[in-house]
Amino acid sequence: MASASRRLLLKTYSAWIEADAAFRAAQSNLAGFFPGRQTHLSVQIGNRGSKVRQLYNARQRALEKLQLARRQALLEREARRRQTRVNLLLVYSG
Repeated sequence: MASASRRLLLKTYSAWIEADAAFRAAQSNLAGFFPGRQTHLSVQIGNRGSKVRQLYNARQRALEKLQLARRQALLEREARRRQTRVNLLLVYSG
């Protein structure tokens, strides 16, 4: 992987990790307000404009950026793999 695409991939991955941690922390704080309402399948993302919704949206944007960076890195790696090198050996016999 080229260093630029690798840096972008690592940067977007760390941004997603931070956004995910913030959202999960907000969700666990929210679960204290409504005990018994949270099941393992339900996800509370809050009303429009709420802090939890903003964190959820930030997490989604970070995930989309991560997916785009990964796709770009994979395309660059595939393009480098397809490049063919031609080594030409010139011999002077004069």
